[in-house]
Amino acid sequence: MIQYILEFNNHTYIKNVSIKDVSIKDISIKDLFINTIDTIDINEFNYNINNNNYYFIKNNKLIHPDSNIVNVTLNTSVSKHTINHIKCYIKQKGGFPGGNIGSMITDGISSAFNPLIDPILSIANVFIALFKFLEWCGLFIYWCWFFAVWLFTDLLNPKNFIDDAFHTLQILIMTFFSSIFNIIMQFLKFSVNIVGGWTQGFWGWDQSSLTQADRDSNYFKKINKNRSKKCYLTNTNTVPFSIVLGTVLCPPIGVFMDMGLTGWFNIFICILLTLLFYVPGLLYALLIIYS
Repeated sequence: MIQYILEFNNHTYIKNVSIKDVSIKDISIKDLFINTIDTIDINEFNYNINNNNYYFIKNNKLIHPDSNIVNVTLNTSVSKHTINHIKCYIKQKGGFPGGNIGSMITDGISSAFNPLIDPILSIANVFIALFKFLEWCGLFIYWCWFFAVWLFTDLLNPKNFIDDAFHTLQILIMTFFSSIFNIIMQFLKFSVNIVGGWTQGFWGWDQSSLTQADRDSNYFKKINKNRSKKCYLTNTNTVPFSIVLGTVLCPPIGVFMDMGLTGWFNIFICILLTLLFYVPGLLYALLIIYS
């Protein structure tokens, strides 16, 4: 068995030929390449054959393309396994005269310096990989630094945590008491509506929107202005003396007597103003009851 290693256009092909094959004596080097290389290179190979633009090299020696493959083997003994390395080159324009001589010189130079260049390239690749690793480590440390700064100055900052907790607690407390107050007020309003109009004197009645026609109606005239727990008007449409007296003694009481519990916001403001040395509360109460 004879093994041929064929090189063409940076591709390597392996062809095994039996010595016992009778037709081996009729196969040339050119035919061996044609029958071995695949469709990737066959078109280019045929083009160069037709233009006589190729040559074959074996062991740095030029061989004829029509030479029989048996004649170019190193050992034709049937008892040994023979390997033949054959290269096919395309002739280059310019360069050394004859083209093939320049190729052989190039191959010789490449063979002489490859053992020296390959280790250098391997060492260079190691340093390049080491540099990339160190660069990645530097970027990772840089990212860790900024992550730690954000973690301890923003996310885990005690001041921000306390502020957020305080504001959250404040919102919860205000929501809780506001809900309770709204429930109580709705319950009181509902109770007043169920009990009826006899409680209007105590809870208060805003008459600011009443027209003269409302005041002259039978419904308004039937209201007991004097015996009710809260006097809305006197017979002469003036503020009752009891309200004036209550306002002088304690301004919030006068506002309560005039507006009832429905004016709780005005009563609260009058209490705050009264705490400011009485006079502001008194002026506010008089403004309310005479408006």
